[in-house]
Amino acid sequence: MPAGYAAGAPAPWWVKLTVKLALGALPVPAGAWRAIGLRRHSFGALDPDRLVEPLASRARRFEEVAGRAPRAVLEVGPGAMVLRAPVAAALGLGPVWYLDVEDSAPRDLAPYRIAAEAARKAGLVPPDLSGCANRADVLAACNARLLVGGPAALAAVPAGSVDLVFSEVALEHVRRDALAPLLAALRRVTAPGGLGLHAVDFHDHLGGGLRHLRFGPAFWDGRAVARAGLYCNQLGLSQILAAFAAAGFSARASQRLVWPLPQLPPGGAHPGIGRAPEDDRICHAALEVRPA
Repeated sequence: MPAGYAAGAPAPWWVKLTVKLALGALPVPAGAWRAIGLRRHSFGALDPDRLVEPLASRARRFEEVAGRAPRAVLEVGPGAMVLRAPVAAALGLGPVWYLDVEDSAPRDLAPYRIAAEAARKAGLVPPDLSGCANRADVLAACNARLLVGGPAALAAVPAGSVDLVFSEVALEHVRRDALAPLLAALRRVTAPGGLGLHAVDFHDHLGGGLRHLRFGPAFWDGRAVARAGLYCNQLGLSQILAAFAAAGFSARASQRLVWPLPQLPPGGAHPGIGRAPEDDRICHAALEVRPA
């Protein structure tokens, strides 16, 4: 992985952090920021490469492991990618559950129809959305449901019912004190023989590298960072894998992207973070998780 990966806008890191914190302090709802292109959770959501193949590849991986096609699936932290519900239905997946801490899924019907058309062009048969008047109708037609809240929201999902659980760069944004409850809830809903596929970014989301590690949990877990939509839990790969193990999963990193040299800020990581030194080379990892 090149050293400048995910460096973001060409502005000093401190400037970006200050601007983000200042905007977050304003009494403006998160939805209003997203409407003008800020604080978006799913950049390029309608990129054709993100519509069919990512879901299809996960379904194929489950079939390789389990010897059968998956049925019930759960996506954690989907953001705008709830719009892929017609694709999931076209792939024969269902019920489809989405869990997010806030409702940032599109309410306009156009993105769902674009996703359905992408499935059709891929040779699949998506549900007919012509009679849908709102998002609720679309999700019902796709046998999908959006759950909004923390781990407790997964109480709506029957125990041991989900074949495939996945997330795309979402786990690093789960608050430290919520990660264990979330993984415990995922363990409860995962079916015997189920599979979890999780992509996790470990780099600083403002300027690449590991600049965010210069601050300890007292700052990063504070209200100012949360209001600005900047929160990362600062956990390393070994800590994420240990958290899955503690929840009753067997987890491994099937792929790792690493920097040629550690990307620590001047002075090193804050001592309160408690990261293992070997984690400071890892930029991104793909995890495969199964019930232990």
